[in-house]
Amino acid sequence: MHFERVTDLFGHDGHVIPAFLFSPDAPRGGVVVCPGYGSTKESVLGLAAAIAEKGPAALAIDPCGHGENRAVIGPQIRDEVEASVRYVRRFGRAGATGISLGGRLALMSSADCMVAISPAVVSQISPQGKWMFENFPSPAMREPYSGYVIELLGLLGPVPEHDRPCLLLYAERDLPSLLEGAAGLKAGLAGAELSYVTADLRPDVNHENGLIRYLPRWFNHMEIKYNAGALKTVSDWLADHLR
Repeated sequence: MHFERVTDLFGHDGHVIPAFLFSPDAPRGGVVVCPGYGSTKESVLGLAAAIAEKGPAALAIDPCGHGENRAVIGPQIRDEVEASVRYVRRFGRAGATGISLGGRLALMSSADCMVAISPAVVSQISPQGKWMFENFPSPAMREPYSGYVIELLGLLGPVPEHDRPCLLLYAERDLPSLLEGAAGLKAGLAGAELSYVTADLRPDVNHENGLIRYLPRWFNHMEIKYNAGALKTVSDWLADHLR
């Protein structure tokens, strides 16, 4: 297994898209790994390593506005994921996976197959989620204002319908708005499978305060990228579909 920093991946205007690459000696395809909103490539290295252990090369990226990527965040984030998909095609068939916003971007890419982990597709963001984004901005990113993700989701537009293989993976006790959006998302993706992580999740709590009741779901959503069951499901599925 080889691990290296990638310096020859570029956005549409020539800026570098910072990335790390895990590559087996004989890669069987390649996978773009996109972090969630406010996270970085470092936060998905465990996921990338699990994928690469099963055969495909795995490219973990910092999309615009995140981590080491100095480009301004905006809807061009989709173009950066697409540039990353083109990059991993040197290894064969291309896959894409991501968490939350990264999962939505994976579904919007031209990858041959994709896994969307708790993808950010909702009919409406809950008041609790809006409050969290506005009051707990991530120091790992640069955004024009706290809670900009709500505007960004609108600028990206809906996930286009397609029939390529894709896996929609959620925590069983994920954010309610995401779970509510799962059926509608699957209906527009003819090749989609729907699956849930059921083990090693935080339990719900009974409390009069709605935000406190919301927090275990928020943590389950944020921590799914470290969940052993999720890592196995994602890596096995991608390896099977990229052979």
